[in-house]
Parts: sequence; C-alpha cells; structure tokens
Amino acid sequence: MSGLAQHLHGLGYEVSGSDREQSEMTDKLSALGIEVHIGHSAENVAGAQMTVRTSAVGESNVEVRRSEELGIPVLLREELLGTVFNSFEKRVAICGTHGKTTVTAMVHEILAQTNVAHTAFIGGVYKGSNYYGGGDIVIAEACEFNRSFYNLQPTICVCLNAEWDHPDCYANAEEVRQAFAHFAHMAEDVVLLPYELRNLAPRNKRAYIDKSLAVENLSLCEGKPQFDLVGEQTCPVRLSVAGQHNVYNALASVQTACLLGVPLADACRALTQFVGVKRRWTEKYVPELGRVVADYAHHPTEITCSVLTAKSVCKGRVLCVFQPHTYTRTKAFFRQFVTCFAQADAVAYLPVYSAREKPIAHVNSYDLAQKAVNMGLNATFVADFASAKQWILGNMTPDDILLVLGAGDIVKLVDML
Repeated sequence: MSGLAQHLHGLGYEVSGSDREQSEMTDKLSALGIEVHIGHSAENVAGAQMTVRTSAVGESNVEVRRSEELGIPVLLREELLGTVFNSFEKRVAICGTHGKTTVTAMVHEILAQTNVAHTAFIGGVYKGSNYYGGGDIVIAEACEFNRSFYNLQPTICVCLNAEWDHPDCYANAEEVRQAFAHFAHMAEDVVLLPYELRNLAPRNKRAYIDKSLAVENLSLCEGKPQFDLVGEQTCPVRLSVAGQHNVYNALASVQTACLLGVPLADACRALTQFVGVKRRWTEKYVPELGRVVADYAHHPTEITCSVLTAKSVCKGRVLCVFQPHTYTRTKAFFRQFVTCFAQADAVAYLPVYSAREKPIAHVNSYDLAQKAVNMGLNATFVADFASAKQWILGNMTPDDILLVLGAGDIVKLVDML
C-alpha cells in the first residue's frame, strides 16, 4: 500500500491514507507530503475519488462503508497495482510461494547497480524503502493469495516455486498449481521457472532457472554462499546474505536481469551489493543475550530453511520463538509446524496471529506445543510477548542463536529484547 502511495504521489496525485498505528513507514509517507491518519474514521475519505484497501481491511471497515455511501469506487490493493503495473512497457512479475520478496529486491539491486532505469514494488523494506521509481521497466512481486496476481499482465513472468500456502483460498496443492499455470499463461514473452514446473508454462515461452546456468564450487562462509555461475563464461558470486536457499534466489535474479539486457558478469558483480530485505534473516546482536534473527518465515518450508541456516552458523544452540500466522494455515499445516523445528534445540509457540481471520475451534498454539512435546521436541507454549521474553532470558546463552519467526507482529518481541 505504501509503495503505491509513493508511486501515485510521485505522479502528482493527491494521496492520503490511514493505518491502525504510527510506524516508520507512516512517518516516511508524512515526510513526503502524503496525508496520513492514525486510526480509521469515516471523515478520512472525504473528497476522495477512489478508496483502496488491502484484503486485511474488510468490507465492514468504517472508511470502506463511508466510501460506498458516497459512491466512491473501492478497489483492492492488487487491482490498483494491476492498473499501475500494466501501464509500463516492460513488466516483470515475480511469483512463488517462497522467495519472491528477496528475488524482487535482488533484481532491483542488480538493475540499480548497472544503471538500468526501472520502477520496483517490493513486498518488504529494502535499504529503507519498498518502492523505487523511474524508467519504463517495472518489477513487482505477484502474490497468489486470493489469485490477486491475475490483475497483472507481465511481459516476463518469474515463477520460483508453487507450494500450497493459503488454505483459505486454495483447497489443495493442485489448485495452487492451476492458479500459477493460469498466471504463467498470461505472460506475453517469457516464463522463467524451475524445470520441474515446466508444464505450468507454454512450451514456446519457457526458460529454466536451474538449466541455463550451472552452480559450481559452492561453499559457505559464515553461512553466506560463495559460488561460480557457469554459462558461456564463468562468473563468481559472493553473497552477503546467509542461507543456502539464496543460491537459487540469486540464480533466478541473475537470469531475470539478463532477460532485461544486463550482461551476466555485470549482474553477478552487482549482486554482491545485495544486503537482504528487512525481516528476511535480519540479524541483531543483543547485549548479554547474543545473536537474534528476525525472519518472516511463516510456512514450514521457510521455517526449515531458517533453522538449517542457523544451525550452519551457530556455535551453541538454535532457539526459536514462532508465531503462527492465520488459523487456516495453522490447521492445514499443524503437523508440519512441529516437524519443521526438528533440527532446532528448543521452540516456544506464541498464540496464533489471526490477521484477517476468526478463530477456528481446537486450532491453537497450546496444542501445537503439546504435539511437539509428544513428538520428542523441546517445546513450550508462551501466552504473550512478555512470557516469551522471560523464556528467552531463562534459556539463551551468548553462543546461541534466537530465531524470531512469523509474519505477524512478532517483530515487536525483538524490540522488547
């Protein structure tokens, strides 16, 4: 939402908006001259020609209801993003259950370092912003939630993977694959995807993330991958972000940049400047505690990657605090939200972050913790952030790594520490 606000403000539109609480982003928007209201009120939409809401803001919201009373069109965020995105000449949409925010930011960094003018909408904060404007190329991540990516009409579609992650929108994994296939067929020129998902895209438009270039001489330095990309030439890549899964993200990003005309060697060299997206393995050192990592991971596959990354760099134990995100996801992946912590030394489960959902009977974090204990894990339930802090203080030593995991407001726990 804030990226769209910045884009439209830059085009000369009068933009205003509201949020439940003040944040760094609302302060940034205010500094740009955008009118920001803290709290929702019917008066906030007075004089508006359009109201835009996220899926997290329901139709019963006071500003949405007032807009409808006044005859002001109400759009979802993805509908407005589609209008903006589709107005560009070259349009790159990056989709996938995992990695799309990181890859979008990586592609932006490569283009920025190689002086290719572009506009980027990033689903997280990268180098202080989630929006960078300029040029006739647009890069945006395309989310499958509620099939919202159908609003985008890309010239290049990058599909990183296609796992089931939104049980409130998709009945099963096959429905997810069908949605990604539909989106891939919307691409005008190229679909860049892994070979195993080749059947999702038209044969005459396929390009493969894991076939065009080979990864050789892979090693990890403090958990950060170093490797060579081998194609018509051999180019070294030295990443400054931890996690072996970022090798694949880098591979996808470099090939996307090459499709936009960036030479391979320049793309690889530029990627060394990538510093990571906020809340994607964001590490802080907390005095008297040690290394604390805030990570947006909220799917079992993502959590497994975070735990394995921590194990690869940790001198002591890996401790985890996890806040499940939405009741439907917790219900669908109940067992996996235990097994994904199998390599951790201890895990504390916070209550489910409901987001846009109402509670589901018998779906709760206390039962998750009990299930974990029954499966032999060192697990516990913590009722709130204060209890989580006490658990951390009572268990963590300076050689340990603490993973603070989830897509809700769990990042507040890091501030409390």
